[in-house]
Amino acid sequence: ILFSGKKRRLTIIECGCDINTMIDLAKVADLGAKLFYLSGMVHGEYQKQEIHNLGRFISVMKFRPLTWQTSHPYVLADRMEELTNPEDV
Repeated sequence: ILFSGKKRRLTIIECGCDINTMIDLAKVADLGAKLFYLSGMVHGEYQKQEIHNLGRFISVMKFRPLTWQTSHPYVLADRMEELTNPEDV
């Protein structure tokens, strides 16, 4: 999901319960030091109040570049795969 505004552009990527995926996403995330826990989906959607709270938190947060990002300014991705079954969407 991509959100953009006048001052900030945010991309939200849902991460599975795989430690390797979590590590890879932490390398490129501005919020890699934060973990946001959502209680789960209800009827295929996240709970509205949790998403609202997440949005409010992100909107007031000050972003500081992570040490890994400043020492590695470029990241090359070979590919990004969507593993969701199209019938589930």
